[in-house]
Amino acid sequence: MQRLQVLFSPRFTTLLLGAASLALVVSIIAFPDEAFRSSLQGLQLWWKLVFPALLPFLIVTELLRGMGVLHGLGVLFEPLLRLLFRLPGVAGWIVALGFTAGMPAGAAAVGQLRKDGTLTRDEGERLLSISHLLNPVFLVSVVGVGFLQSATAGLALAVIHYASTLLLALLHRFRSAPVPHPLPKTKARDKGSSGWISRSFEAFQDARTRDGRTFGKLLGDSVTSSVQQLFLIGGCMMMFSVLLHAVSLSGLVSAAASLASALGLNHDNALTLAQALLAGFFEPHLGAYALSQYAETASSALPYALLSLLLSWGGLSTHAQVKSLTAVSDLRYLRFLRSRLEHGGIAFALTCLAWKPLTDSLGGEQPVLAHYAAVRSGWSFEHDSLWPLISPMMLQFGTMLLVLLVLSVFAAFLFHRRRHQR
Repeated sequence: MQRLQVLFSPRFTTLLLGAASLALVVSIIAFPDEAFRSSLQGLQLWWKLVFPALLPFLIVTELLRGMGVLHGLGVLFEPLLRLLFRLPGVAGWIVALGFTAGMPAGAAAVGQLRKDGTLTRDEGERLLSISHLLNPVFLVSVVGVGFLQSATAGLALAVIHYASTLLLALLHRFRSAPVPHPLPKTKARDKGSSGWISRSFEAFQDARTRDGRTFGKLLGDSVTSSVQQLFLIGGCMMMFSVLLHAVSLSGLVSAAASLASALGLNHDNALTLAQALLAGFFEPHLGAYALSQYAETASSALPYALLSLLLSWGGLSTHAQVKSLTAVSDLRYLRFLRSRLEHGGIAFALTCLAWKPLTDSLGGEQPVLAHYAAVRSGWSFEHDSLWPLISPMMLQFGTMLLVLLVLSVFAAFLFHRRRHQR
């Protein structure tokens, strides 16, 4: 961690960003047609995959945060989230948001909650790392059915993606020191479930009073803020698409492929793999598409392990989005970077170990969402999008919140029973 802090010092970061900006400008001047096409590709990704997946959830999250609903739900989720991850109950909404809408939906909410003081810095950084996910619609329908032409492979990638996230969350839980969070002193505190619900209602009222905006003002601010965040995300995606194309034209990929072929690998396969890894390093959607083309010709689990690694890494494009969306808070990027490396390593190892038995056991599964996304052979960025899937995604989000609430009620019951036994 100390080495990373030295590496990403303010001076080095400024130098790195300056070099990247210079490379971007040079590539646009030298290859204007290619730069335009690559930026258009980034725009298509944003409009067809990211915009429909994030817009409704960003608006709803900002609206409910201002109304105090998030804080009220946080009290209801508190027993489960404290037990599993040592996180406040409001983290339940953020985890469900990241799971359903995908990255970087959780980052915007975490940054605002940290700014409001709802989360400590340690809690915010841990929550940011476990809510930075790809949604199951993209993993199963787009990557699985569309790219790999296999719903089973997509479902296996989703299982590994979320299992590795759970392992990462547990790892961070045991690393962090427990922080006492005393419950507010109310008359209803010792009345079991009725006291729990009363505290939830009090938290809702307090947060609503502190915000103070009328519903019309809150709705307008929510829409404006969400659209601004989406334009920021779109700008990052377009910029990194152009930067990726500039690096591809530099000859570095061909040099890496030649080096790999000198070590005994097939040159064509090495070139395809190098291009896919480079794309995934910058942008997860493009990387997933490129690596899936390589995985179709391979017989081992290695291409799928590399795909899991790239999906967990998230790409520098989403890293820049997270950095921008959390700039309103004191959350550290280095902590997030370390969690991406850890998540990628865990996902890679899990895929290598469990791919064959997992795909065999899931061989007969055909997820319902797969039938919505890619009914024809191959998913296309030009012709397909996630717009038709907004309703199923909202239903999935509500279902996950309900499951978390049921589990939290069960955890609260266990705590209450254990307290009375003592």
